[in-house]
Amino acid sequence: MKIGIFGGSFDPVHKGHIALAKKALRQLKLDFLFFVPAFLPPHKFRKLSDAFHRKRMLQLAVKNFPKFKISDFELKLKKKTYTYQTLRYFRRKYSAAELYFLIGSDSARDLKNWKNVKEITRLSKIVFAEREGYKAKISATGGSADMCGRKKDFLKLEGIIADISSTAIRDKIKKGSSVKGLVPTVIENYINKNGLYKG
Repeated sequence: MKIGIFGGSFDPVHKGHIALAKKALRQLKLDFLFFVPAFLPPHKFRKLSDAFHRKRMLQLAVKNFPKFKISDFELKLKKKTYTYQTLRYFRRKYSAAELYFLIGSDSARDLKNWKNVKEITRLSKIVFAEREGYKAKISATGGSADMCGRKKDFLKLEGIIADISSTAIRDKIKKGSSVKGLVPTVIENYINKNGLYKG
């Protein structure tokens, strides 16, 4: 069994997230892929939107994709959780599976600074796709390069992911600008209905 794991704040989930997940599912021939919304990401210092809304938006965004699942492992812990801890959980639950941890190239450039990165590469393959404007190199030695670990621990997906960010989407909504085309319509409707990111 081949399982993809895609962690993030998803505040909100947007079309870039979905495109990356679909690309990984297709190119890696995954049996299924888990979105893992964070309760408190170690690398972010702003207050996230309520976990209920972020999880609900994910549910709406993936409802038509039977191979996409949502794990609330980190949400249930209700504390800062590191990637290696999440991967340990999936390794225990799916001991015989091949695990693929999915990140964007913007995150890949900072991977060498992640906590217990060697354990991350031991527990899973690191899969990344280049996002417009963010080049990522693979290094077999680490050091000053963008990634660390053994080269065979990393897989690069074909194609480029559109440069869409949750931060830009929140800023647009706060300013009263349209986010049409950046998030699925069902997510845009949910955001408007619940008055998210207004101020």
